[in-house]
Amino acid sequence: MPTTPNPLPTERLPQIKVMLYTSKTLADGSHPLRLRITKDGGRKYISIGENCPRAQWDVEKELPRRSHPEQKRLLALIKKWETTYAEAAKRLQDIGHPFTIDMIIDAVTEASKKPRKERGGVMLLSHLQNIVDQLQEARQVGNSNVYRDTRRVLAKFLHDKDCPLSNVNVPFLNRFETHLRSEGCTDTTMSVYFRTLRAAINRAISEKLLPADLYPFSRHTSQRDKFSLAKFDLSTRKRSITKDDIRSIETVEVTTARLLLAQHLFLFSYYGGGINYVDMAQLRWRNVQGGRLQYVRQKTGGLFNLKLSTQLATILDYYRPLTFAGPESYVFGILNLEKHQTSSQIANRLHKIKGQVNQDLKDIGKLAGVETPLTTYVARHSFATVLKRSGVSTAIISEAMGHQTETITQTYLASFESDLIDAAFDNL
Repeated sequence: MPTTPNPLPTERLPQIKVMLYTSKTLADGSHPLRLRITKDGGRKYISIGENCPRAQWDVEKELPRRSHPEQKRLLALIKKWETTYAEAAKRLQDIGHPFTIDMIIDAVTEASKKPRKERGGVMLLSHLQNIVDQLQEARQVGNSNVYRDTRRVLAKFLHDKDCPLSNVNVPFLNRFETHLRSEGCTDTTMSVYFRTLRAAINRAISEKLLPADLYPFSRHTSQRDKFSLAKFDLSTRKRSITKDDIRSIETVEVTTARLLLAQHLFLFSYYGGGINYVDMAQLRWRNVQGGRLQYVRQKTGGLFNLKLSTQLATILDYYRPLTFAGPESYVFGILNLEKHQTSSQIANRLHKIKGQVNQDLKDIGKLAGVETPLTTYVARHSFATVLKRSGVSTAIISEAMGHQTETITQTYLASFESDLIDAAFDNL
């Protein structure tokens, strides 16, 4: 009689658990939550896009404590992540062949790249995640983060339950706006979320994933039955300071290297044509040649070529012996060529140090007697405003700052214009 072949041994399922990743501490002192997959002696971690203070996390149970203000939402999200990967592992086990942790991750990733359809329509959160994945593959970290943040707030609004994209109508948008306002969200931040959502819907329509007649946003001011983004007040609070304030900041004597970095970055931005923090942090010594500063702006791709003023040269002379290890080394030492190589590593490092710098600038502002809370953006706004007060045209300021339109520059100068109006009324 023919012998029956021995069946393949059943592949062991992995251990899958969301845990508090205490090996990494974020700028606010909390730790990221990561999905840990353990199998055959190997282990991998996947970020779930959430973080938690250690005091609000039960390390033994690996769950948020009752004291956490968003315990219910986190519990639901954790269950969803663990279930998704556990089900993917079970499907691989049912096939009957050996599988690895990477195969589990790939199975989930491939499923997420295909916007899930329900009742004939693309799902909202799946569609946004698909955009995030594509932007990350294209190394457009900044844009992917904007879509990721928009998806995060929408997921919270929907209690982590996806809905068809066709459900995003005017009542839906009104409820989302009410939710954001109840969370203390500013008009400026809400405008970013809604513009990102609008762009995602435009993309779905262009890809034939959503009928054009379901577009919920107004295309012009006369459309009263659509949702208008013009309702958000984008007038910024006063974010510029005077030349006297700049002088006060320059003369502040700081006592630590960390405070000195913040002071130098602020002054470098002001004297460097309003160069923003991201571009400063990524400046390399090859960008400093022949008494000029040459760099490509990360946000727009515009090329800048500036003459080094005495102030800029002095700051560069301070850092040269500290950070120069060749033309490719970073000027301010915020990034490290060996530690920060991927776009994700660079973005995380820049975000962490930016929070630190802005906090240090608040302390420097107090020492300098400047009432306006200082940030790296205040330097950029101040550069534009001082030029405007000196009689420089908005068109030239716009070109100097690398703005794509003069409308953007007008936003920077909004507080300056308000000051003029206030002064005019005082004369009455």
